[in-house]
Amino acid sequence: MEHSEYKPGLAICVAVSLCTVVCALLLRVLLHSFLDDRSTFILFTLAVMVSAGFAGMLSGAIATGFSVLAGIVVLLGPAIEVSERQADAVEISLFVFVGLGISWLAEQLRIARIHAEEALTEARTLKGLLPICAGCKKIRDEEGRWQPLEKYVSLHSNAEFSHGLCDECIQRLYPELHNRVR
Repeated sequence: MEHSEYKPGLAICVAVSLCTVVCALLLRVLLHSFLDDRSTFILFTLAVMVSAGFAGMLSGAIATGFSVLAGIVVLLGPAIEVSERQADAVEISLFVFVGLGISWLAEQLRIARIHAEEALTEARTLKGLLPICAGCKKIRDEEGRWQPLEKYVSLHSNAEFSHGLCDECIQRLYPELHNRVR
């Protein structure tokens, strides 16, 4: 089956990532006095989620990179003490891990959604009441014509038919075969 997946180009991924990271950075700067030094990358996580959800894994990975750059340049001042540098390195590493994980999960969800949409378009189901002749078992279609059951079901679903005989019909129609089979 061919997949009709939409894969955004690099320019779209970069544009989406840049927009979401800039918005997160602005919001983070506005909330700086409230958030202080807590969770430098918290709002960038939302930027990665939005980017990855909108344009896939590549966009999420790009947003992760832009977020790290913005966080280092704008929010994390030059660390003087070794312990500060180590803490910053750990925070950045954790953010990269989380950002790439979010991006991967968003890609998996996007692929699953595409497969589900394809399955829905392929699935043709019979619904409602089917008028069936009590004698010959033909089905009356929407236009009032009577069609053999097999033809109607084949036209309105993906079902295919093969024929056989049940035990009762074998016994009734071919009693000599029925006795040999048992």
